[in-house]
Amino acid sequence: MDSILSSILSQIDDNTLQVIGRQANVSPDKAQSALESAIPILMSALAKNSSTPEGASALQNAVAKKHDGSLLDNLGSLLGNQDVIEDGAGILKHVLGSKQGNVEQYLSQSSGLDSSAIAKILQMAAPIVMGFLGKKSGGGSNTSIIGDLLNSYLNSQQSQPKQSQSMINSILDRDNDGNIMDDLGEMGMSFLGKILKKR
Repeated sequence: MDSILSSILSQIDDNTLQVIGRQANVSPDKAQSALESAIPILMSALAKNSSTPEGASALQNAVAKKHDGSLLDNLGSLLGNQDVIEDGAGILKHVLGSKQGNVEQYLSQSSGLDSSAIAKILQMAAPIVMGFLGKKSGGGSNTSIIGDLLNSYLNSQQSQPKQSQSMINSILDRDNDGNIMDDLGEMGMSFLGKILKKR
C-alpha cells in the first residue's frame, strides 16, 4: 500500500471503525476492508479530475471553503453527525457523478456487503479523504500541495498491478468509451458550477 493511502487510513482508529460499522450496520473489520477498497477509488477520481484546470480549481475551492481538516481531529464523534454524512453524499455526487452506482456495485461484490452498507461507508469515506487533503494543505491555504499530493498518488499507482488500476478506470468510465478523462472533466465542471452557485 502506498504512503498516501496509508496516511489516510492511519487517521481511522478503532473507535472510528466502530462508529462507521454502526452507521453501516456491519462489523468494524468489514468496514475497514470496504474502506481500503473505497478510498483508492475516491482518490483516483479526485486525482484524475484535478488534472484539468477546471477540476483542480473546483477541488481547491471545495477544500478551502469547507474541508480544513479539522474533521480528522475528532473523527469518531463527527462521523456520526448527520451533517457530515450529508456532506459526504454531496461529495460523492460531484466526484463520482452517474458512476456512483457502479462504484457501489463493485464494492458490494468485492466486499460481500449490501449496497446500502456500501453507500453509508462511501458517505463517510468521502469527508475523510477531503479532510486529509484539507489538513495537508493548511485548510486549503496552500492549494499547490493538493495537486502535488494527488499527482504523487497517481504516480504511485503506476507501480500497482495493472489489473487493479484497470478495474478502477473501468468503474469510473461514465460513457464506456475507454477514456475517463472526458468523464472526469465533466464532473469537474459540474462540481465547479455547484460551488460558484453557493457563493
